[in-house]
Amino acid sequence: MIYLKYLLSLLLLVAASGNAQEGVLKGTLLDDEGLPLPGANVQVKGTPRGVQTDFDGVYAIPCEVGDTLVITYVGYATREVLVTPAMFNTGDVKLNQLRKAVQPIRSSAYEQAIRQNNPSFHGIPDLNSSSLTYTVNRKYLNVNRIKAISTRDSVVKLITFADDAFFEIGVSQRSGLQYVPDRNLPQTQNRYAQGRSVDGSLTYRGPETGELFSYGPLLSTLEYDESTYLYDRNGRPVAAGEGSGMPVRPYSNSIFNTGFNTATSVQLGIYYDIHKLHFDFANGRQRDLFDQDKQIYNRFNLGYQKINSLFNYSLQAAYSNSSTGNANLNALHNQIYYSNLITPPTFSNTQGIRFDNSMQRSFNPGNYNNPYWLLQTNQNQITQDALSLQGTGSYSGEKFKLTFKAHYDRASETQEVNLPPGTAGFATGLRTQKDFKSQNLNTEAKAAWTNLYITDFLNFSPSSTLQYDNSVLDFEFLETGSISNKRKEEPSKSTVQMLNSLRADADFYDFNLSLNLQQKFFTSSLQGSAWWLPDLILKADLGGLFYSDFLRQLHFTAAYSNNVGDLSLYYSNYGYNSLNLRVAESQQYTTNADLFNNSALKLETITGFDFSLEASLWSQVQVNLSYYRTKTDNAIFPVYENNSWQLDNVASLRDAGFEASIELDTYHYSDKREFRYTTALSFSTHNPLVLGLGRSLAGRLPIAGFEEISQNLIPGKPVGVLYGSAYLRDEQGNRLIAADGFPILDSEPQILGDPIPDFNLGWSNTLRYKQFLLKFKLDWQQGGEVWNGTQQVLNYLGTSEESARDQNISNYIFDGLAPDGTPNTQAVAFAPTDAPVTSNRWVRYGYAGIAEAAIADGSFLNLQSLSFTYDLKQETSNLFKELSLSLYGNNLWNSAGFKGANPYSNLFGTSAGNALNYFNMPLASEVGIHLNFKI
Repeated sequence: MIYLKYLLSLLLLVAASGNAQEGVLKGTLLDDEGLPLPGANVQVKGTPRGVQTDFDGVYAIPCEVGDTLVITYVGYATREVLVTPAMFNTGDVKLNQLRKAVQPIRSSAYEQAIRQNNPSFHGIPDLNSSSLTYTVNRKYLNVNRIKAISTRDSVVKLITFADDAFFEIGVSQRSGLQYVPDRNLPQTQNRYAQGRSVDGSLTYRGPETGELFSYGPLLSTLEYDESTYLYDRNGRPVAAGEGSGMPVRPYSNSIFNTGFNTATSVQLGIYYDIHKLHFDFANGRQRDLFDQDKQIYNRFNLGYQKINSLFNYSLQAAYSNSSTGNANLNALHNQIYYSNLITPPTFSNTQGIRFDNSMQRSFNPGNYNNPYWLLQTNQNQITQDALSLQGTGSYSGEKFKLTFKAHYDRASETQEVNLPPGTAGFATGLRTQKDFKSQNLNTEAKAAWTNLYITDFLNFSPSSTLQYDNSVLDFEFLETGSISNKRKEEPSKSTVQMLNSLRADADFYDFNLSLNLQQKFFTSSLQGSAWWLPDLILKADLGGLFYSDFLRQLHFTAAYSNNVGDLSLYYSNYGYNSLNLRVAESQQYTTNADLFNNSALKLETITGFDFSLEASLWSQVQVNLSYYRTKTDNAIFPVYENNSWQLDNVASLRDAGFEASIELDTYHYSDKREFRYTTALSFSTHNPLVLGLGRSLAGRLPIAGFEEISQNLIPGKPVGVLYGSAYLRDEQGNRLIAADGFPILDSEPQILGDPIPDFNLGWSNTLRYKQFLLKFKLDWQQGGEVWNGTQQVLNYLGTSEESARDQNISNYIFDGLAPDGTPNTQAVAFAPTDAPVTSNRWVRYGYAGIAEAAIADGSFLNLQSLSFTYDLKQETSNLFKELSLSLYGNNLWNSAGFKGANPYSNLFGTSAGNALNYFNMPLASEVGIHLNFKI
């Protein structure tokens, strides 16, 4: 599939079965503005199972731990999400008797009433797909007619649409201010000027000298001479007493600005008897963090659905388009951020970006960029459009259901990169264009029987599903200018999947057992076939054996599964593109080593098992525990051979983890339901391990990073372990110190750190009082090691607060052993004025420094979201089904292991570089207002 740059936010509000191996995962699919995505497709990769989101973006899909959910929506990037037990333990859990996928509920009033009058972990039964109705004066009506539900004194009041035809209009409008707080940035210094020590004296050396360091004199000892100076309108900085008397002050070079984002969606639903017609429109504008340019998108969705007791069918068409200026291609935003942070405090980036001869004006012309040069001269652009058509039909008998689905989508994307000559890293400029054009056809047929009678206590439920997919990608790459390069690829593939399932349900007096046997086969025109993929799932409902006022429900699940990983046509994880660069060459980074699925690759095979336990205590507390273990063979990663990158089946991986959640809901402590508090804790820990590497990979495969520091696959070590330059140590691990008193650099790189956190903990809270609703969520990660290359480079250049604070330290003694094997006693000065700058503590080891010295704690605590909502709708209202006004804030406070850490960003935005912090974009906050209503 085409790699699109839209972002999808997946909010999993689980309402699934009491097991983590095969459950019904229910949630809401949202875009990055929090707006629902109706008509999106959610499919279990490698299986025929798939569903479509409803009017409000709600979906429910049967899946199991280790599955990959493939999420597609017209005009959006295809998103793949790995299913973990935590997803089944973070939210609502469905009622025990629900054994299969729950279709989307289309009566929002019914859903809202259930949620307000039941524990949050109780699921909502599906009325839409059943024959249930409600009755008024002995006339049975479809539940879609329910407009509002209220309760008082044990009396339920329904407000319904009176006419045969009725409609529903929903409008959601979100406006917010996005900004980067200073506390989320690395600390830079504002005391020392650009320059270095010359003849034993700290000397200002301006941009014309080619100076890159900021180890010059204190700004308080300088003043301007008011001469005509190309690099500062105030003149050249000189020693106090030798100029005009105008003191040199540090320039504020903040690059980030507050941006105003908006997102509006309108949904129209028209109902008549068993017919439903809906139209959805969404428009949004998202500013970049520099407030330089924006992304604009539009989405249209038109659908028709017919529902009755025997035959249902639906048709849907969707179209979307978007354009993004100042697009973050080739990590442009990271390069802007980098250029800003390394600027000396004596240089102003805002006094112009070019000289009269059109050459770039920066603090070090030719070697480093002015961030505003990149902002104002780049012509990076992404344009996208997509069309989707879908039809479904089903026939339902008493115990038999036949379902057909067909889906076609066509999408195109153009990525344009244009940097002018004179740009550091691309002296002659860079002009490239990538064009993606993709088409995908998916068809599916399923036959299922339910509860076939065997004996009084035993039933069978067999099913069979067949799915066919065809995908075609037309890719073109063109580079023009001093270097011309053209590439065209047209990969395609067809896949056939079949799933046969037989479930046996045994109902005993005190407990129930369910055994599900499944056999799958999967064949691909590119990657071969897997004909034997058996699954076994055993479920036990033990609540009757141990039932009491304390223990209300108890479920146990054990499962074993086999699956395959089917690679998309385009490999979109760009982490490998920087591995042939040294850290000092990072300005030359591009993502032009494109890789594609091909017939030389085999299918990844995934085998796993898990155990889970679910308990309901006092009907107020839900506890979920699970342990899982998976093994992946023939894992696909990029490998550099014969001066080029290629994909290969090179690794065997294992992951094992434990997850637990507990949720408390006070739903029935108040008879009038005026007060309600829900709190949930979700804990997870896992240990992904590399079992082995194929071929002759010298025992190590780098997957993201640079030549000096990278994340790797090393047999016997955690996935993504940090590997790079290190201190020289003896066999006992003692650091060795040279005769000059400084640590010695080891000539061989070493394993430096484990990026896997000790655990993750989420804490979500909902407090409702009458018409007021308060929500907040905390995200905590403990442990995990990160390479803080940002700090390393700022120290090297002398623009960090650390280098300014510590450069006058003398008589410092490094821990370690002296050359004679005794404890080191040789004192050193960090930045002596009588020695060249290349010998100071931060410069002597080179631009990248010693990677071991930059390993930092990856722990963080973040207030991820906070919202306050006032429900304006009155129970007696005959107009509004929903009416609310919310104030919200995202990422309003955080604490991390080091300044400038963003736990949600990776190296150059690639998913493989999660433990590499090299001028990763900072954590942005947002505050805004959200108006939502339905009539």
